[in-house]
Amino acid sequence: MGARKVFIHIVTWNSAESIAHCIERAAAQEGFTLGEDLWIRVTDNGSIDSTKDQIAPLLRPGIEFYENAVNLGFCGGHNQGVGAFLGGDWDSMLILNPDVGLEPTTLRTMLSHLDDAKRIGIVTPKLLRALPSLEAIHPHVLDAAGMMLTSACRHFDRGAGAWDQGQFDTPGFVFGATGACVLLSRRCVEGLCLPNSISDEPVFAIYPQLRAGSTERPKLFDEAFFAYREDADLSWRAGRLGWKCWYEPTAVAHHVRVVTPERRGSLPPTINAWSVRNRFLLQLNNWGWSQGILFFVHGIVIRNLVVVIGVVLSERASIPALREVCHLAPRARSIRRWIQERAARD
Repeated sequence: MGARKVFIHIVTWNSAESIAHCIERAAAQEGFTLGEDLWIRVTDNGSIDSTKDQIAPLLRPGIEFYENAVNLGFCGGHNQGVGAFLGGDWDSMLILNPDVGLEPTTLRTMLSHLDDAKRIGIVTPKLLRALPSLEAIHPHVLDAAGMMLTSACRHFDRGAGAWDQGQFDTPGFVFGATGACVLLSRRCVEGLCLPNSISDEPVFAIYPQLRAGSTERPKLFDEAFFAYREDADLSWRAGRLGWKCWYEPTAVAHHVRVVTPERRGSLPPTINAWSVRNRFLLQLNNWGWSQGILFFVHGIVIRNLVVVIGVVLSERASIPALREVCHLAPRARSIRRWIQERAARD
């Protein structure tokens, strides 16, 4: 096995129902000693439920808690963790949702497949749908078996919602990893962080709370996304910069899935608006002609036209998201140019 010292980072926001189960399972990973080669940091994004009360009794050497006064989103919160990770001597970083429970050997199995020499900088496990206790639903239902990108420029968690009948038990390379549980090597994290030359002023106009401490947060996740689709953005960027994502089905974790496509009609308007905005940012950040003319016509032109028409006719609460796309587009093009230049150079 290669690198051994692992930093686990969890971002909470009103996560009282599952966070204690999540921490307990993460701390009990076989083959690791908490406080020595395993460290857990929980960053709270201004929870107003009993999340902090659930975490407090679990704090001990190797488990630390950091509290934000405001919500920095999935991206800002995890970027704070990236800063702590890069400031230490850990070899790899596990990004973990508070509603994910690891099986005892999950981390050890995932870690065995990281290989910088082969540019395998990301490992994603088999995720099964879970109850709030983080016990898997029976019979097993797949939550994610890695991420795929279709010719219509749509990304999906493979197998999501299907009964687990072994159809995704073959390991191999995939487009990307869901942000609920993803392991990255140190070199991969360092190579994927956005440069300081990319201005975040357009982001602050939408999320002013992100300005404070921004220069101290490495931008592994693009904070313009705030939450949702940021994992697809990171996966696409990784692929363009030569990093591979390995799906390992013998590493298993359990995930309480709340946001699914079939529930869109019952989701808060804010979440739907973020989803609309971020699908466009995903493309603006990462798309390139190397993906072919059919991808452009089907995914960029036709599919986007369908989305815009749908927003105007039936989801008008998401219209502000389209305005935000226009506001953020010049910054996104700067990110795409940086990726193109880095890819050509490397």
